[in-house]
Amino acid sequence: MFGSNETREENMSLHARNFGLRSAAIAIVSACLAAATLPAQAQETIKLLMPWNISSAGNMAVANRLMELVTEETGVTVQRFDNGVVPPFEQLEPVMSGVFDIHYTNASYHAGDTVVGQLLDTVVTNSARRRESGIWDMIDKAYQKRNLKLLSVAPSVGYQFLLRSDLPADGTLNGMKIRSNPAYDGTIRALGGAPIQLPVTEVYSSLEKGLIDGTAFPRHGVVSAKLGEVIKYQVRPSFGQGTDVVLMNLDKWNSLTPEMQEKFLKAGQRLEGDSYKIGADIAEADDAALAKDGITIKQLGETAAANVNLYYNQGIWDRAAQNGGEEAAAIIKFIKDNDLVFNGYE
Repeated sequence: MFGSNETREENMSLHARNFGLRSAAIAIVSACLAAATLPAQAQETIKLLMPWNISSAGNMAVANRLMELVTEETGVTVQRFDNGVVPPFEQLEPVMSGVFDIHYTNASYHAGDTVVGQLLDTVVTNSARRRESGIWDMIDKAYQKRNLKLLSVAPSVGYQFLLRSDLPADGTLNGMKIRSNPAYDGTIRALGGAPIQLPVTEVYSSLEKGLIDGTAFPRHGVVSAKLGEVIKYQVRPSFGQGTDVVLMNLDKWNSLTPEMQEKFLKAGQRLEGDSYKIGADIAEADDAALAKDGITIKQLGETAAANVNLYYNQGIWDRAAQNGGEEAAAIIKFIKDNDLVFNGYE
């Protein structure tokens, strides 16, 4: 029953029933944040919300760089809030409603609210091509319908499987229970595994207790999350690519002068140029540390390895087509028609 389709559907239903409770909780958070912010800071400080904390070294490093860039370009101070304030999968709504000004996240965390941003994970990593092709503007317009302004589409390193036990003889995940989120579900199923929906905070204990056989996880941040203590194998090749998005509450955006808007956009564009190397450097250091600790590299079977990026793309497209209606279908068609499909880093 753990992680079954029925359980996942119940969880989604529960998520919907809790919408009113979440709105009430957001009002409480808003009041607390207002009380905690000095009046003298009101025009100089913006509030940034992100779904990660210090256990995710790569995301923290990118967040720190984002904060630096915003301050450099605008002179504004950024006050950061993490998943200790708002749970990771519930963070879009308080940004849409203006409780927080800026949101740095991976779009998979708000796939229950909208799938449009997650489609960026299936797009080529080259930032210039993303902008010149028109896909950047297309995603921006989609988010603006949700009272959000896109500031940055920042490429990051991809994902990997971390396992407690060895791969089956066929080089797939056949029969294995793998911790997932909406971004990984299709890939895990295509490889024969069973996706188990768990928050990041429960991954370590679930691996330690043997409740899951492994987890899909970003290439970076494994060491800071201490997962090397509860796994024995890393699986290669890695797959997919992560796209971090930076969003601003649209009302906040509209309140800015055109000059200040340009400065925020410049900070976002600079982040697009910096983000990949930040994550890649941490991933390289993580790999070296894990190898030193005796973590073994295992290879997917030939067919699985050749198709794992296609599995990842198709999984996201299938979910988006199911949940995103005509809007998602138009974006998927645009990606395919304009030769923007991700199939390895450029």
